[in-house]
Amino acid sequence: MRAVRGTAARAVATDAVEGLGSGSPGRPEMPGLPGGFDPAPRRRFGGVDLGTVSQTMGSLLSLVILSLGIWIAEPVFMSDNNWINIARQASFNAILGMGMTFVILTGGVDLSVGSIVAVSSVTGGLLIFDYGWNMWPAVLAMVAAGGLCGLFNGVIVTLGKIPPFIVTLGTMQIFRGIALQLTNGSPRAGIRESAPNFDIWGTRNFWGVPSPVIIAAVVFVAGYLILRYTRLGLYTYAIGGNEQATRFSGVHIDRYKLTVYTLMGVTAGIAGVMITSRLNSSQPTVGNGAELDAIAAVVIGGTSLFGGEGTIVGTIIGALLMAVIRNGLTLMHVSAFYQQIVIGSVIILAVLIDRLRRRG
Repeated sequence: MRAVRGTAARAVATDAVEGLGSGSPGRPEMPGLPGGFDPAPRRRFGGVDLGTVSQTMGSLLSLVILSLGIWIAEPVFMSDNNWINIARQASFNAILGMGMTFVILTGGVDLSVGSIVAVSSVTGGLLIFDYGWNMWPAVLAMVAAGGLCGLFNGVIVTLGKIPPFIVTLGTMQIFRGIALQLTNGSPRAGIRESAPNFDIWGTRNFWGVPSPVIIAAVVFVAGYLILRYTRLGLYTYAIGGNEQATRFSGVHIDRYKLTVYTLMGVTAGIAGVMITSRLNSSQPTVGNGAELDAIAAVVIGGTSLFGGEGTIVGTIIGALLMAVIRNGLTLMHVSAFYQQIVIGSVIILAVLIDRLRRRG
């Protein structure tokens, strides 16, 4: 009887996976999953993998049209200095968004990233001010602290089988409380004076390019290569596309989810290093609301909140689009309160378009 049940289970798994893999004629065989299962169509535009054209090109077209509109209203918008400022502003959100892309592609979400940024910032402050650490060890510890927070989220999600929304909603409070407790709720300024060269992470320019933009570019290349060319990237799409079929195909889902949430923590740790350098202080309240901006960048960039579809390229465009909106409205002297209304409306519109596209 057990042998019969085992054979039936394997047959069901094979049928489910092969059914998903055969839905798109011409879809390339993907190694690592039976039946050539490819959970997300990977089309090409100009020889570059950008995910589906509708996802990425729609966001890019919106960015171009919006930029032209603001340029007509405010000619200074297209100046070199302004675009450097826009890139600098977008870099922090882009880095968080790239980590969030992995999480959302698996069908999850991480609401604790802003608090993880605070934990990273506080860790650096404690090690530099209280223990006299040099810059490089302190920076590595800040990134590691973020990674450990992400790992903790992943352990609870995978072992506890609790929805990621609930887990990270709780850890958002836990991590923020830890940051506040370690500092008694007070920021500590002068970190660049205590750790020489700490400004290379947030305020210094290299060849005329702000260091945060360079860091964001490095993270983008790493994220793109991981998502496009590694087994982790394939299984990230697979888990979000159909978790049950992926599990039946023999993939150790919990292991890859754990890795994804740890990567999210690492990107939050990097963002914590950047913002600490930029503010020249270690602050337990930094990153408040950063999780919403990161999710917004991912969604506006075309990644589906339902998982399985999206690209790193789209997330970069989404982060730039948000920065352009804020920059343009500021140039036009629009109240910051209205800016929040506009950003919120854009998020709702992006999710609505995604739902309509999936129905179609």
